[in-house]
Amino acid sequence: MNVLITSGGTTEKIDAVRSISNMSTGKLGSLIADCFASESNVGRIFYICSGSAIKPQSEKVQIQFADSVCELESAVRQILSSEKIDIIVHCMAVSDYRVTSVTTTAILASLLKSSHGEIKSRLKESCIAANDGKIDSDGEDMLLYMERTPKIISLFQLLSPDSTLIGFKLLNNVPQEILIDRAYQILTQNKCSFVLANDLKDITEEGHTGYLIDRQKNYTKYLTKADIAKAIVLVAIKERMKSK
Repeated sequence: MNVLITSGGTTEKIDAVRSISNMSTGKLGSLIADCFASESNVGRIFYICSGSAIKPQSEKVQIQFADSVCELESAVRQILSSEKIDIIVHCMAVSDYRVTSVTTTAILASLLKSSHGEIKSRLKESCIAANDGKIDSDGEDMLLYMERTPKIISLFQLLSPDSTLIGFKLLNNVPQEILIDRAYQILTQNKCSFVLANDLKDITEEGHTGYLIDRQKNYTKYLTKADIAKAIVLVAIKERMKSK
């Protein structure tokens, strides 16, 4: 069986020399890939990650780099259109927003009496720099105009509906009940077989607490990245074997 894993973080350009990124290292994704590689019934592993992410060590893994959400979407579409993928593990920390323009407080002030649509249109028209140019560092204070990025997880059911899909949900400092509920929403909305729920406050150098949730909203708690990786590989392969 073939596996597709997304891992690491994404980076969205502000201009030619600046960007916004998140802090995901890709360590858990690399462990998951190496665990899959140790299974005899796993063939090829397609691994999409950012250039700065920690990489798997196995020779079974074919790495493809994608730094922005746009590049990630392109890589996902390319692989799923050309390869039969049995298991998908989507653990990449995907940016929710990307920068479309950079403006100033003066320009924004001149637009405040405009409608939402007019503001959006005129901000793009009056932008100082957006991705390709370099912002003058001697100018006044800058404002970033950002738009939502597409939800990559929704592509998997569309492009590869027969794949066993494992999603991830990360929140910060919330009660466990809310964490489980929000993760389960991801599972039902995107037809995942499992979702790994974790809270940023429980991720440290020493440990990583995660809750692996199934379609019945049952979940098992794990305390390290290594244990999480092993559990995901085990349940994914078991689920895949049941579907055959």
